[in-house]
Amino acid sequence: MKKLLMICMVCAALVCAFALSSVTAQDAPADGLVMDYFDGGDSNLQVTFNHSTHTSAACEECHHVEGADQYKSCAAAGCHDIMDKKDKTPASYYKITHKKASMSTCVTCHKDHAGTDKELKKHLTGCKKSACHP
Repeated sequence: MKKLLMICMVCAALVCAFALSSVTAQDAPADGLVMDYFDGGDSNLQVTFNHSTHTSAACEECHHVEGADQYKSCAAAGCHDIMDKKDKTPASYYKITHKKASMSTCVTCHKDHAGTDKELKKHLTGCKKSACHP
């Protein structure tokens, strides 16, 4: 009887732990998030990001987890707010979206998703006339 009670309590604790994380999780922003952070406002560099098409990725694949403000904008002050494409520091916005790094970038994830399909790769990773930069 005590063994059964202990198993039930452990199961209840696990259920509560998983339920609590879903209650405290932040909702993803609405689709149509325009990422236009480079100087000059060149519309060719704008990217419209839709969270709904990226539901297979965990939020932590792109966002740092840091307290209550864990999912603030990548280009927020003090994060990846250097907009010079030539900058090689971890604060470079261009680097975290394009270059292969210790974690996934937009381009590396899109290349992985496209695999060997040349047309899909062009659509997902092309600099111009692509899903990112139409």
